[in-house]
Amino acid sequence: MKFLLILLFIPQVVFSQNQENNILLYNVGLGGITSGIGAVINKKNENWKRCFVRGFWQGSIGGLINYSSKKSIYLINKNSSFAYALPARLLNAAGNSIMQNAAANEPFLKNWNFEYAFLRVDFSTGAAKKIRVRVLPEAVIASGVALSEGKFDISTTLVTGIMSFKRKEVMRSERGIHDGVNYGRAFVYQDTSEKYLIVAHEIIHEFQYREYLVFNSWLQPAVANVKAPGLKNIFTKYLYPDVPYFGLFYMIEGVYQYPLLYRNYYEFEAERCATSKFVKVQ
Repeated sequence: MKFLLILLFIPQVVFSQNQENNILLYNVGLGGITSGIGAVINKKNENWKRCFVRGFWQGSIGGLINYSSKKSIYLINKNSSFAYALPARLLNAAGNSIMQNAAANEPFLKNWNFEYAFLRVDFSTGAAKKIRVRVLPEAVIASGVALSEGKFDISTTLVTGIMSFKRKEVMRSERGIHDGVNYGRAFVYQDTSEKYLIVAHEIIHEFQYREYLVFNSWLQPAVANVKAPGLKNIFTKYLYPDVPYFGLFYMIEGVYQYPLLYRNYYEFEAERCATSKFVKVQ
């Protein structure tokens, strides 16, 4: 089990010319394993093996849909149009909803969610059919950081559903020169002729951020035991605990400068899905 967790959460895959198989395996595996473990954590007087198998196959479907949403993003760069961002976002929302629902050990396809800018909408097909609209705190924080580096781009934000900021100059840091920087829920991009490729790459990073929110389902039993009703009420009605799990795994993968950048799996996946072309990993 330890080896399996390392394989999924620290995806130092062996890159080959058939890079698509690596990305497909990662997305399906991440969805299956995280949902299966979550289903066991949230089991209610059930056999844990049965819970794991059910969570695994449902989460694998969610991971497959996530893979499809990432693959469709290359159309933005290919056709120089952001019009393809929203359909991909809807597909990605479906994949993540299935994963999170499976990890919560809920009936298949019961709970759904959609995230847009700094809002998250949750709804259910169950008898109660509850609809909740909550603020994503990390999106607010990330937007504040991004605003210090670029100008708010309302048109790109509306069509991509991600808080977007643009600037004319390149960005510099200890990692070198960048034409785009992602803060999880917001990104800054250089407004050049390559903007469609840059934005497509950053959208994939936001999708990566979202898929790790499946871990929130793992924490449901602990949250249920919280004795502070006021705090619990805030996160139930007004705020979604938008924990930046992805940042931890990104750092574990390693931070590199170009041309070694794609040794980090998440950078490799973002570039591969944004271009749909072979990515050289040095």
